[in-house]
Amino acid sequence: MLGFITFVTQVILLRELLTFFYGNELTIGIILATWMLLTGLGAYLGRFFTIFNNQREHIFGLLGSLAFIPFLTVLALHFLSQLFFIPGIMLGIPETFYYTLLILSPFCIISGILFTLIANAESVNLRSNRVGLVYAWESIGCLIGGLVLNFVLIWVLSTFQSLYVIMTLVVFITTVLSFRNKNFLISGILIFIYLIFNVLFLTNNLDKSVRQLSYSSQTIQYINETPYGIIVVTDQAEQINYYENNVLMATSGDVALREESVHFPMVQHNNPENILVLSGIISGIIPEIMKYPVKRIDYVDVNPGVIQLAKKYFTIDSINILTLIEKDPVRYLKKTTVLYDVVLINLPKPSTIQFNRFYTVEFFSLLKNRLNPDALICLSMPSSSNYLNEETQNLLSIITSTLRMEFKNTLILPGMEDFILASDSEINSNIAERIAKLDIQNEYVNSFYIHDDLLNERSIKLMSHIDPDAAINRDFNPIGYQSSIKLWLSFVDFKYWVPALIIFLFAGFFYFKANTLNKAVFAAGFAGTSIEILILLVFQVLYGYAYFAAGIFFMIFMGGLAIGSMHWQKVFKNGSEYLVGKLLFVILIFTIILPLFFKSSKMLGLPDNLILIIFILLLFFISLLSGAIFSISTYLSKKEIKILASDAYGLDLIGSASGALLLSVYFVPLLGFNLALLGTGFVCLISLIFILKSPNQANKC
Repeated sequence: MLGFITFVTQVILLRELLTFFYGNELTIGIILATWMLLTGLGAYLGRFFTIFNNQREHIFGLLGSLAFIPFLTVLALHFLSQLFFIPGIMLGIPETFYYTLLILSPFCIISGILFTLIANAESVNLRSNRVGLVYAWESIGCLIGGLVLNFVLIWVLSTFQSLYVIMTLVVFITTVLSFRNKNFLISGILIFIYLIFNVLFLTNNLDKSVRQLSYSSQTIQYINETPYGIIVVTDQAEQINYYENNVLMATSGDVALREESVHFPMVQHNNPENILVLSGIISGIIPEIMKYPVKRIDYVDVNPGVIQLAKKYFTIDSINILTLIEKDPVRYLKKTTVLYDVVLINLPKPSTIQFNRFYTVEFFSLLKNRLNPDALICLSMPSSSNYLNEETQNLLSIITSTLRMEFKNTLILPGMEDFILASDSEINSNIAERIAKLDIQNEYVNSFYIHDDLLNERSIKLMSHIDPDAAINRDFNPIGYQSSIKLWLSFVDFKYWVPALIIFLFAGFFYFKANTLNKAVFAAGFAGTSIEILILLVFQVLYGYAYFAAGIFFMIFMGGLAIGSMHWQKVFKNGSEYLVGKLLFVILIFTIILPLFFKSSKMLGLPDNLILIIFILLLFFISLLSGAIFSISTYLSKKEIKILASDAYGLDLIGSASGALLLSVYFVPLLGFNLALLGTGFVCLISLIFILKSPNQANKC
């Protein structure tokens, strides 16, 4: 049950934390690393709790507390943010770390303590080392939690509804177990506290009340929690605002941005008939497009919540030429046969590896195959106004250079955002002249507000800063993502390399302090997590957004950990350091072969279902090895169970946290997918060398 609670709570709290912090891989990595760090600290502290009598009583008490702490954590997350942060400001890395550390400490430390207590209690009761078996059962709990969350809770229930269901389940099971062990006091306390929480939950709309704190001067009209984000609509002085994860997506009063995003590209085409719009419908762009004699508008969005919102707040159902498509843009473009005249790309900026794939040469090549000869596409980057810092210049140069690989002409028009236009036909900046000639009635984009000479002058100045030799953004070499991260960090005055240095120092300290077996546990955790993330990222890049694939991949990984931990003796019979070394060597070879498979799968163009099956088998294989290494290492250790459990579990978590953060934030952006596992291979190699130099390695199986 511990694994079940921790996984479900982790995902829910991660989603809530991302409503406060910039949701890229760096932020997610810091949150997950903090989670694992605190859990490892809890596992270490757990050894001191084993000195008390009645360990079962402590286990039931702490387990019961985990029923209520997630509920309180989400409440504290929203309430305390009003004390520590000014609404609307961009929070940086230090704020993310400190606030996450504060909010997650109670739950993570207690869950870590419980692992050590449970492993120790089971081993004492059965008079044998059961640490590996407890680890396996925790993995099974995580697997079940993944099933319930990914395929039920996250689709059907809101945050507090999900927490209420989990609370009820945990209280019921813990109360029954406590009652059977004649711990009537704990059972009574849990039931009493549960009744209090019932009153709180049933008499309040907590989801709306809590989220209202983030919109102090606004009135919430609509909330929809989707697997892709939390959508909120507010009313403020007769202006409608649309948010996703607390980030303003659009507002009814932003006429200038709405008109620029449509008319800057649309006036370039002499006869725009077929229009493709990728995301951004709630900004109100559809009515602007219909000012032209278009015959077809296809709107593609992966988030069904956005389309539901558009149907609710915009009269789009009556537009016969509009087709709403709930699909990932990459998947749609691969299957459609329609050729378009104008494509309006309103997708999120390349601030994550997931979104970076919409700004690569592979995506632009795929898109061009769905265009008529004189077609034009338009995307945008955050406005540089009249000044470009180095990071902004690099990002614009990368995107522009990438577009030039597929299109003969590119032009950047500065406005509310920097609009980048690309086409094989001529593009110009005479926007106001074209608007007047076509007799299109606009509030802002017209000759009264737009002066073509000034716009052309600003465009030329902006284009002069573009580096024609900038690197190309590719699926397997996502430098656009790296540039976006550096741009964001320039706003919060934080250096890109600092988190890496902290991870190296922190993880390195514990790694070199650990014994040979725990070094192997660290390496297995590092390798297993980094390979899992890399496989998921590659699958998404190649075959589009795969929300269900992410859930499937995680469950397969946890299942492999459980099987590897529980059944290694059926394959290897006896354990030894030499056997651990052989398994690490297999992982080392795996890190070399895996990128070659990625490259070949892309070249061969294998069917999606076949690739999914192969990726699952690869993931299952690496998780089997990781689980087996953990279990064999704990089996061979001669330490006291309480020390063994806390050390091994803590090193496994530190390794996993290091692998997740370093791979997604540094190895992939800097080295590309093909070389991203060099760091993983190096960690395995160093650990293998330590094993080969160990005096016990002669004990071969």
